[in-house]
Amino acid sequence: MEYWANKWADLLQCNSESLGQKGVWVFRNWIQRSVEQNKPYDKFVRELLTAQGSAYQNPAVNYYRVLREPGKITEDVSQTFLGTRFNCNKCHDHPFERWTQNQYYEFGAYFAQIAIKRGTIGKEVIRNFTGDQTTVSGDEIVYRNYDGGEVKHLKTGHVMNPHVPFGQAKETASDQDRREALVDWLVSKENPLFAKSRANRVWSYFFGRGIIDPVDDIRAGNPPSNPALLEALTRDFVESGFDTRKLLRAICQSRTYQLSISKNKWNEDDAINFSHALPRRLSAEQMVDAVAVATGHRAKFGPLPAGTRAVELPDGMVSGDDFLSLFGRPKRQSACECERSSNLSLSHAINLINGDTIGEAVMEPDGRIKKLVDAEKDDKKVIEEIYLSCLSRPPTEKEMTLVDFSAGASRLETAQDLTWALLNSPAFLFNR
Repeated sequence: MEYWANKWADLLQCNSESLGQKGVWVFRNWIQRSVEQNKPYDKFVRELLTAQGSAYQNPAVNYYRVLREPGKITEDVSQTFLGTRFNCNKCHDHPFERWTQNQYYEFGAYFAQIAIKRGTIGKEVIRNFTGDQTTVSGDEIVYRNYDGGEVKHLKTGHVMNPHVPFGQAKETASDQDRREALVDWLVSKENPLFAKSRANRVWSYFFGRGIIDPVDDIRAGNPPSNPALLEALTRDFVESGFDTRKLLRAICQSRTYQLSISKNKWNEDDAINFSHALPRRLSAEQMVDAVAVATGHRAKFGPLPAGTRAVELPDGMVSGDDFLSLFGRPKRQSACECERSSNLSLSHAINLINGDTIGEAVMEPDGRIKKLVDAEKDDKKVIEEIYLSCLSRPPTEKEMTLVDFSAGASRLETAQDLTWALLNSPAFLFNR
């Protein structure tokens, strides 16, 4: 559950720089509860986009606390829930797609009346509007501003009336919240992008790329690699009532997901048609937690309780852990999937070999390796246990012969060297 909550926390930019320490916790907990409840996707989005009230009493409003102004909300909502990037048409009509500058400000008009004011609950250190750290009321209240709040066109200066970029939304009276009409249109089963963008994004989490890739750049100039597959996934998702777990189950039970990483002469150059599994590096959090499982030593994250897993961290602004930052944990300041990195470079290799995260875990005096060597006198069983803890499989006969406990090093040093080598191996670093 924490893994999928993390995915949403990334997209919704759950970070303490914008929300403060309490805000980031209540928002992350709300996200995780929604995942645990398997809340229908349309209901989740509706609660998020129509939220109002205290940030501490109604955690969903923290999404608006992060974005704060209509332009940013427009761009993030379209990218996150429609898979369409609207930032290009803020200043001019899109040169290659159908989106116009008028549509940008018409869409933004749905969020123009969102206002934020200071609440009265609690005090904490939070970033103010000049970027300084100051002690203020940690709570904020999101509300509808009836007396103002309109979006003006950048070039003409005209006040823009709310309109959706395609299809038709209900008209709203002056005393109604415009967001209700927008969300009715957005989560409708007839909306061609809402379910499709989500099905495509979830698919990418299992395969390393979307059927449309990048997943948040759906447009005529970026067609799906397999339109029929994407349509089938979308149709099943809609018919299930936007049941995310059913979507996950369908993907995991598919023949495509069962394919090996091995290639043959027919698919060796294929990178888009899912004819074989693509190797994907573990995420930063997965790597830290996997090292902890393998060695019995958990990293410490600031003031958080001992034993906290990296995947449980609520905040993108993790301080004091260069490993997570280096290996691509995003700061959560963008709705783009690209903010999370999974690349490998020389700096990553050096950290794996000489860094503190793996080094401290392997050398931990009270860790699994030391206890294993002390308790088990059979060298072969020591090797088997290390392979099982690191790679979840026993060693092959050849691998067994490569470890020599009779060499000059002590049994403990040999066991630690083996563990270190396995934690640096592609078999450990990649989940395929």
